[in-house]
Amino acid sequence: MNVEGSTMDHELFWISGSPYAWQVQLALEYKGVSYVSRRLDAGKQEHRAPAFLALNPRGKVPVLKTGDTALYESVAIIAFLDRAHPAVPLLGQTAQQHGRVWQRVNEFENYTRDLFDVEIVRPLLRGRAKDDPEAMRASAARAVEALGWMEQALSITPYLADDHITAADIVALPNIQMLRRVAARPEAINMGLGLEDLGGRLPALGAWLSRMETMRGYDAAYPPHWRS
Repeated sequence: MNVEGSTMDHELFWISGSPYAWQVQLALEYKGVSYVSRRLDAGKQEHRAPAFLALNPRGKVPVLKTGDTALYESVAIIAFLDRAHPAVPLLGQTAQQHGRVWQRVNEFENYTRDLFDVEIVRPLLRGRAKDDPEAMRASAARAVEALGWMEQALSITPYLADDHITAADIVALPNIQMLRRVAARPEAINMGLGLEDLGGRLPALGAWLSRMETMRGYDAAYPPHWRS
């Protein structure tokens, strides 16, 4: 429920294509929480402007401003939203569910995301991948292996922590979609990374991606510059 120019309680500062901003947008849209969209232009370094640094001195998105409070770090914002707007829970309703969701979030954050973000996504985005194609192919193999726990979990339940969408799914989805996007680039295909069809290699993950792409709010949160 992205409300441009309105006076809502929440203001979201974001950059199109940032997986971390996308996580928070998905949470807001899925929960049906109204917010004012404050899209920043990375090309103009708006996230480095003094007004934004006053909200987050690290100069990174997302930032959620609610009244006089500004929160940053995407998972912390999702946790805040779940407490502030509990009608559509993302962090479980029982102690066991709560722990399970946080387990999955941490599994993705600690053992999965950085491998393909640092070793595959960034080199491809920054034009450095062709410097060492063999190292890139080795990283791609490690990425598929790192996604193995998700494949196993999703062969048991339709979503990562339960039979419905939780914060674990919302945290993982944008980073995996970014991996798929860069893996479809001609240079990635020419290097033989083999990541352009993750769903074919990891069928349970592929089915999960298809389900997630139909979740409430997915289209509204989709990075606008990816549509062009």
